[in-house]
Amino acid sequence: MQLSDKDKKDLQKSFRNLTAFTSLLAKVTVEDLPEEVTGPTIYAANHRSLADLLIAGPTFLHWGTPIRALVAASYFKHPVIGPLLRALKCIPVSGLDAIDEAAKALEDGWSVAIMPEGRVVPKDEWEEEGVGKGHIGIGKLAKETNFPVVVSGASGSELLWPRGNYLPYFKPWKRQEVSLCCEYLGAVNEETFRDSTDEIMEGVRRCVLRAEKQTGIER
Repeated sequence: MQLSDKDKKDLQKSFRNLTAFTSLLAKVTVEDLPEEVTGPTIYAANHRSLADLLIAGPTFLHWGTPIRALVAASYFKHPVIGPLLRALKCIPVSGLDAIDEAAKALEDGWSVAIMPEGRVVPKDEWEEEGVGKGHIGIGKLAKETNFPVVVSGASGSELLWPRGNYLPYFKPWKRQEVSLCCEYLGAVNEETFRDSTDEIMEGVRRCVLRAEKQTGIER
């Protein structure tokens, strides 16, 4: 799907709608996109909560760039989340074929967002380092395409929608604070997919640490 001006406008509209909803639940602070970003980019983030989908709205809207997120294919069947994912032009993930789709999207002018941990990570797996172990798909994508990588880390999403809860925290009179920090890595082309993935995850970890300092939320 070649990126068009209509795609950009439609996606920004979806980001605005999602941002309006998210603002009822949380105060989301997003760092400006690094000035080095000038075109299609691979975005990598931590994944502590389903709320990461909600904060994608204000994040991508603030950054003002057309980003398609990779999301587990099973969520596209959900009666509520599915239509939202399609409106956000997300890419369904059901195996490494999704990495090929992501590469095609980059070539077509889109940016793509991936959560390399591959799932909502249990707290005991990220409590010590701030992030869990990344799957090598993102290292493969970065190494094979040579597109630049921007890493990001969020703090507070795990309280906005705790893992295992059916619904997010909803108190409009006391909105949850969420912070997202980011960093430009550029091209990541280490010797192996695993090495590339580990470099990216270390960048995500640095961003998480900065975000945690902003929210003051302890692990």
